[in-house]
Amino acid sequence: MAVAALVGLVGCGSGKPFDGPTPESGSPAEPAHVAAYRAGYTVGKAVHDSSGKGAAVRETVWGGCTRRALQADGGAEMDRGSWVRGCLNGVAHVPEQLPSGPVTRRTTDAEMLERFRAWARTGGEAQQVDHARVLTVAQLTEHDYDVELSTDHSAESGKPAAEALAQSFVEWWDGDHGRAGTARNVLVLGADGKRPAARRI
Repeated sequence: MAVAALVGLVGCGSGKPFDGPTPESGSPAEPAHVAAYRAGYTVGKAVHDSSGKGAAVRETVWGGCTRRALQADGGAEMDRGSWVRGCLNGVAHVPEQLPSGPVTRRTTDAEMLERFRAWARTGGEAQQVDHARVLTVAQLTEHDYDVELSTDHSAESGKPAAEALAQSFVEWWDGDHGRAGTARNVLVLGADGKRPAARRI
């Protein structure tokens, strides 16, 4: 019964309409969010095939698909929300339900960034946290989201500092801090927009 309910949940996604006929896979005109969905669906289906019906519960309730998206190739970064939706549909063993547009919704949260900065400065980590310029909440599903910290770190020398910043954020987080839904990961982005570090929350 629980699996059946989850199938309905992941099939609905964010409630947005789905496209009609499925375009031919690999088509040059295939939008990025469709390619991301298909990639996630392929991974999710493989998880279902190897783990059975229990995979739907595990990947949905415990955020398995959101974690897998961070380990996927660059295709997931085109639209992580679409990738996660595809993965969830795949593990639920339902037919492909292509999104009609990008799924990931990003909003900045200056207030959360300031609270994190205040905590870090109190702990003597001002120099580290001052590299964080923008905090963005990336909504991936109706309930799950990632936190993205954009920094001025360079691609060449910024990886150790980015990893330390991600670890500090995880230590500070301690729950959802009043936000609805569940935070799954924190990603630290360099000045070039690439991701030198990411941690589970």
